[in-house]
Amino acid sequence: MYDLIGDIHGHADELRALLHHLGYRPDAAGVPRHAGGRQVIFLGDYVDRGPKIRETLQLVRGMVEGGAALAILGNHEYNALAFWQFHPDGGHLRPHKPVHILQHIETIKEFRTEKLFAEWLDYLAWFRTLPLLLELPGLRAVHACWEPRHVEYLRRELPNLCLTPDFLLRACRRGSPEFAAVEVTLKGREVRLPGGLSFADKDGHHRTRTRVRWWQSPATAAAYHEYFLEDLPELRGQPVDLANLDPWYYQEEKPVFFGHYWLRGEPRILQPHAVCLDYSVARGGQLIGYRWDGETTLSADKLVWVS
Repeated sequence: MYDLIGDIHGHADELRALLHHLGYRPDAAGVPRHAGGRQVIFLGDYVDRGPKIRETLQLVRGMVEGGAALAILGNHEYNALAFWQFHPDGGHLRPHKPVHILQHIETIKEFRTEKLFAEWLDYLAWFRTLPLLLELPGLRAVHACWEPRHVEYLRRELPNLCLTPDFLLRACRRGSPEFAAVEVTLKGREVRLPGGLSFADKDGHHRTRTRVRWWQSPATAAAYHEYFLEDLPELRGQPVDLANLDPWYYQEEKPVFFGHYWLRGEPRILQPHAVCLDYSVARGGQLIGYRWDGETTLSADKLVWVS
């Protein structure tokens, strides 16, 4: 029995409220624990954007180390590791460009003193103990995308599915198999936009590629806006060119839980065996959980959030 929780991004108050709603109460050590023996599975993205990043990390790590939760790595933890790891040729694996600094700025501010920065380094070491994905009896958990070829590659290269400094170095080299596996697993499947189109994402980055709904067949989409995660006016109503798309999509019956996609509106099940639990808490949305009791077919009445 697991309670899966999506991207938190430093919103510790919302996390405490959701845990309380789910029946978790602090034990003698202050670790939220469920009397019925349930565990939480956190789906990544604990840092950046929010007002209480340090408190979020204390809470999530305390539950994991106390046996009340499991946790996987999100792309923001991965980016943080690369941001602070030195490159052997100089600089850092994730260059300290203004755009990267801005993404991490709330985390940097929370750990800005010498004492707190030492604590931050300890959290970076803890991030390396978090697996890139989880496969448990009856369910799968990943931050952005469960694509079998990349999952199998990561399993071969990382037997415990946790990042090593050497793998992280190789994964930061664009075009490497490590880069492709991490990019899809933690950031999602992407395709190039047709007709040379581009757009500015939520952070103002100029993009010529867009993430796709990998949990559904592109053949079932009546138009691009039903398959692409970006609803571009230029493509609205235009039928999908299937000949120029990789037809793979998630067809397995084992439920997969993920976050990452900044969905908005009423939380819902995306398809019978896949659900996204990121509903933009860092942009005024809700922190979402799913109360899983072993079912194969997911149900909307198992989605949980606190207004």
